[in-house]
Amino acid sequence: MQDDKDIWDAFRSGDESSLQMIFDRYYTPLFNYGHKFSADDHLIEDALQDLFVKLWKNRKTIKDTESVRNYLYKSFRRVLLRMLEVQQRKYSFTVLDEWPGPGQELGYDQTLISRERLESIRGNLLAALEKMTPRQREIIHMRYYEEMEYEEIAALMQLSVSSTYKLVYKAIDTLRQYLSKTDLLILLAVTSLKKI
Repeated sequence: MQDDKDIWDAFRSGDESSLQMIFDRYYTPLFNYGHKFSADDHLIEDALQDLFVKLWKNRKTIKDTESVRNYLYKSFRRVLLRMLEVQQRKYSFTVLDEWPGPGQELGYDQTLISRERLESIRGNLLAALEKMTPRQREIIHMRYYEEMEYEEIAALMQLSVSSTYKLVYKAIDTLRQYLSKTDLLILLAVTSLKKI
């Protein structure tokens, strides 16, 4: 697999296939990230298309970057928020339903915990996420679903690194209010199994 930086440099030099590689690599993560701001799939797709069209148009003036991922997330966030403002929508987040719903198979996780227990944890998790501020939900998504480093999150959200740590801590504190220590451990186990 080619390095992001090499692909980015080739794209900036006008290589169309490199833009396609960037698109293929980041479309799904950016699409999922867009759901933190809107539940409207069409709007998110429009914002993604707009982002990649702008990237191609401005490729000659785009500067080098330390993190292609960070650059794309920051740019996408700006494009999507602008589109939401134009449509006069409220800045809102939706919770990604990463957990299996009733009647769906749990797969390998089923050997670890029962469906009822998982549903109970899921309900508590959703309650905790609803109590969080939109920025806390966004930071939880970036830190634990996108596995971004604190420095990347700080740059993306335009915060200091120490403020980023504080915001993550407050979000986790909210989780602790709704989930027992055991539930948190099970949640971590299930999350890591999904990455295998």
